[in-house]
Amino acid sequence: MILKYDLGGIGKGGEYKTVNLAESADINKNIIDLNSFCKDGSVDEFFLSHTLEHIPVTEYKNFLLNMKTKLKVGGTIKILQTDAGKLIKMWLDGIVSFRVMRAPIFTPATRCESNILQQHQSMWSEEELIRDFEAIGMKAETFDAGAWMYDLEDDIIPEDTEKYFGTPIPNLGVIAQKVI
Repeated sequence: MILKYDLGGIGKGGEYKTVNLAESADINKNIIDLNSFCKDGSVDEFFLSHTLEHIPVTEYKNFLLNMKTKLKVGGTIKILQTDAGKLIKMWLDGIVSFRVMRAPIFTPATRCESNILQQHQSMWSEEELIRDFEAIGMKAETFDAGAWMYDLEDDIIPEDTEKYFGTPIPNLGVIAQKVI
């Protein structure tokens, strides 16, 4: 039996079992508590789409190690999220304003008002996320994860960000495999 989890996913059915505190998920659990819904060596794939950045920094390393423990040999962790390295370069190159660069990295307050779990704890470039996976003994590589269209309004000066709505913001795509 193939076992795949979409950590942070919403909705039911499909290729992955979604795990989230939202009622609409297949499994209504905290994604950090992997022991509450999967066993060691049982998972074929974890998928995290714009989710890893919400893991508290104090739990990040253990979360990666726990996902690795839950994977079968050959199992994968697939990450898709904003590429902070490329986004910062867009700001340095004058493509976006400072506030546009800042909003995806440090979640605007209006996004966190209804759910504090929306707050971003960390961000990565592809290269740095690969280094993290390699440091815990996994093989990692990139894949083309496309872009998302900018839509974050600044809490104080919204007119500075509204003019960038629809600007493509690059995602990073990293897939890490458990080799041992």
